[in-house]
Amino acid sequence: MAGGNKIEALEARVKEIIKHSADLKRRAAMLETRLREADARVARQAAEARRWEKERDWLRGRLKKILGELELIESGGDTNEGGAR
Repeated sequence: MAGGNKIEALEARVKEIIKHSADLKRRAAMLETRLREADARVARQAAEARRWEKERDWLRGRLKKILGELELIESGGDTNEGGAR
């Protein structure tokens, strides 16, 4: 019966390997899904960062324009209050 025990042990080992392989495939699929979700989040965050950067640049340009207009008003306006600074 020693041969029967070896076959049973081999069958048990093969079943363990099959189960382990199935577990690894499930885990790989889960990790693939998580990776795709993370990639999508990174892409959304990058797009948002680009949008914020464009908005920041637009605001910077507007502020420079307003400050330039204020300087013109100050320098060309009331000369009695020391317009030449």
